Formats: sequence, C-alpha cells, structure tokens
Amino acid sequence: MNIEELITQATELEAKISDATGDARYDLHQKLHRTLENIRLHGGKVPAHLRNLDLELIDEEVEDQFDNMPI
Repeated sequence: MNIEELITQATELEAKISDATGDARYDLHQKLHRTLENIRLHGGKVPAHLRNLDLELIDEEVEDQFDNMPI
C-alpha cells in the first residue's frame, strides 16, 4: 500500500472507532495504531488528527486498566 491508501484506511478506521465500544473499539484502535506505524515506516507524515486520536485511545486504555484494579 502507498501512503495515500494507508491514510485513507486510517481515516476509515477513525470513523468506525467513533461508533465502537468495548472490545471492538480496542481492536479497531490496534488496527489504527498499526496503520499509523506503517505510514511512518513508509516515510509518510501522519495527519495530526489521527495522531491525536491514537494518543487519546492509548490514554483511554491505560485508564481502563486502572479502573479494573482491586483496592
């Protein structure tokens, strides 16, 4: 895939993530993260809104881990 196709794929994943919850949201985020890494590996620049979404989802997943910790 070329960089434009990868960015298109990432944008499509972004739309799916906005409607997803639970495990589906996590799985879509993993696909998004891999796609963004492929963009970087192919020498492309990841659009800021996709980079920000990836970081937000990482934060969300970290917080979810703490929500499930016993006290």
